Amino acid sequence: MKVVNYEEERKKNIVIKQLHDRGFKDTNGKSYRELKRNLVIVKVLQGEEH
Repeated sequence: MKVVNYEEERKKNIVIKQLHDRGFKDTNGKSYRELKRNLVIVKVLQGEEH
């Protein structure tokens, strides 16, 4: 049985929502670390500060 870290899942869902709001939809199967990196990249490309 896999133990779920609810706090990490919650943070991951927040980052996924932010990515989706910015038009980035390739989030399936990505780790929290990958998602955070993608969010920073998307923000930079869109001219936002991170």
